[in-house]
Amino acid sequence: MTKRVKRKTGQIRSSLRTSTIEGSWWAVMYGMVETYFGAFFEYLKYTSYEISILSTFPIFFGALFQNLTGWLYDVFRSRKSLLVVLKITQTLTIPLLLYVGYISGNYYLLLGIVCIYYSLAISQMSPWTSWMGYLVPGRLRGRYFGNRSQIVRVFMLISSLTAGAILNAYKETNAFNGFVIIFGLGILANFGSAFYLKRQYEPDNTAGDEKSQNYDPKGSLRKELKRFITYDAFSEFAFHVSGPLMMVYWLRDLHFDYIELAILINVSQLLGLFSLRYWGAKIDENGTYSTIRISSLAIGIFPLLWVGLFYLPDELILPGAIIIASLASLMFSGRALALDNRLYEHMKSKNMIKVTSKRIFYRGLSIFLGGLIGGVITRDEFGVSELPYLGTTIHAVMIFSTILRLGVWLAFLRSKKAQI
Repeated sequence: MTKRVKRKTGQIRSSLRTSTIEGSWWAVMYGMVETYFGAFFEYLKYTSYEISILSTFPIFFGALFQNLTGWLYDVFRSRKSLLVVLKITQTLTIPLLLYVGYISGNYYLLLGIVCIYYSLAISQMSPWTSWMGYLVPGRLRGRYFGNRSQIVRVFMLISSLTAGAILNAYKETNAFNGFVIIFGLGILANFGSAFYLKRQYEPDNTAGDEKSQNYDPKGSLRKELKRFITYDAFSEFAFHVSGPLMMVYWLRDLHFDYIELAILINVSQLLGLFSLRYWGAKIDENGTYSTIRISSLAIGIFPLLWVGLFYLPDELILPGAIIIASLASLMFSGRALALDNRLYEHMKSKNMIKVTSKRIFYRGLSIFLGGLIGGVITRDEFGVSELPYLGTTIHAVMIFSTILRLGVWLAFLRSKKAQI
């Protein structure tokens, strides 16, 4: 019989508090940098199709690259060391992205840098999930991650709003200087995130969990886990047919300026932000499946609301956009929290790096294919702009996305009994 190793409760609690601080630094980076990738690509005057590729192919490439995470873990033998190295290297790609995008003007070189950025970013997800899966007791995961996410998203909101104000201040002179400032602040914040990662406690007795005898080296997974990953992939495909084009839609078709964009992004996040503690408690109380089911159904109809918004009087468009985006934030927050907890339930603290890598790979592939199809629909040669009753080609993308979202819901979630 294997001797049970006592959990170091004091160190774990301290590490979980440190993790919230680390996440807050990461949130500042995300709010300053990743939130405005789409705006940066729009500033560079790329087409909707090119922006769709820039927003989705790097995620697929990163999902493909992160399959090496298990091998990298075998090399480092430490989740902490692996994460710190990946995060610091990721941070160094941000100034390269800025330089290549503006100075060189080479679309494919920029695409390559964005691919490297997302490869390093996405590769952090599996070891981090594995690490936190050990540290957070199962009975408290919903509440802990709900509270942590709420704090993290406060910093994300503040940093994103600040970044929007900075960009707006430079709009009339040279918007590129604004991007230099906000990306520079994001670089400093990500270094802060790496510093606090280094201070967290890593148990030294969980390496065997990643080499469970129950793991099938050919990659076969239990039926329930297969269905979960399949649903997750198909739903991401449906979401990202239209998702990557939202920034283009706001800036190009709804004519928002940078400050209006910042208000929309950040005010809409408030409802999702303050709902996280509620979602966390409900997940612990009622389980994950009901939350996934209800929130996914609501998410299915949001693209139609964005289409209808286009035809409102000008003075109602921004308030209407804030309402729609706020409701979307509410539902996406609950769904994301429930999905992550559902994955922990399936994995039972075993093979978490390998299984999470599989999930990330199929998500990345689906995100790329969805974005690719959405971008292709907007291309001139398809003549979508000539269809009647469409104010913009992106409306056709949104309608198609709605059909796909509802189809995925019917295929996987129509039953009240747990199916994923």
